[in-house]
Amino acid sequence: MKKTSSSPLCQILLYLSFLFLLFSACCGYSSELDVLLKLKTAMIGPKGSGLDDWLPSSSHCSFYGVTCDEESRVTSLNVTNLRLFGYLPPEIGLLNRLVNLTMSSDNLTGKLPPEMANLTSLRLFNISNNFFQGRFPGEITLGMTELEVLDTYNNNFSGSLPMEIIKLKNIKHLHLGVFRPEWE
Repeated sequence: MKKTSSSPLCQILLYLSFLFLLFSACCGYSSELDVLLKLKTAMIGPKGSGLDDWLPSSSHCSFYGVTCDEESRVTSLNVTNLRLFGYLPPEIGLLNRLVNLTMSSDNLTGKLPPEMANLTSLRLFNISNNFFQGRFPGEITLGMTELEVLDTYNNNFSGSLPMEIIKLKNIKHLHLGVFRPEWE
């Protein structure tokens, strides 16, 4: 029988693949449980409360306000009226299967993170009645081609309304409320 040996290139590719998987598992990958726990830490802030059942020892799909699909991926996050008093961290962009993101009446502040552009499955985006500030980052909506509801009512956005909003072809409900800046 003829003995075959792997080429050095195949061995190198196999080794690099193994290293990539090892790095992803230990260092570069955040589970959705980890992401939600980071969100909790950022969103409750020093004066906040709520999200008491969001514990590392629990299944993230059983957290209050969280709905998951059959693969245990988060598809809905509804944390309305929980007196959170924090901010929305960049990790929100890692929940890329979100269809519903509702965070209304929570006293959240700060700027919307650009990582929200990764929420390409989003259909409902409601951040009304908070204290988000700065320019509304229209670029986050560019990949949100399925977006049907955008509600930013009663926040502290400033500057011009981004033209990217016009490109939302599936929008059925647009509620900007007191945010009435000029078009760019």
